[in-house]
Amino acid sequence: MLRAMNLAMEDYLPWDQKVPAEASPLQQCLHRRESYEVAAAPGPEGIVFVTIIPDASACDIGGPPVLGIGATYAIDVRGWRILSVQQ
Repeated sequence: MLRAMNLAMEDYLPWDQKVPAEASPLQQCLHRRESYEVAAAPGPEGIVFVTIIPDASACDIGGPPVLGIGATYAIDVRGWRILSVQQ
């Protein structure tokens, strides 16, 4: 499960991704991995589903809630590849 979560997170927010210089405080927060909650659940026949969503308390900057951020991955744990991504 942990390896599937890592594979999804690396695709969603790669380690080498740079924050734009003009990024707002919210954008800067959302470029940190610790600003997300990641959960995994077993699926059928060697598939693990991984969900990545923003941690509501991590980027407490004020204003309306952040919507439309996050993703759900289907990971093939036999071949260690991403089968699909739903954002």
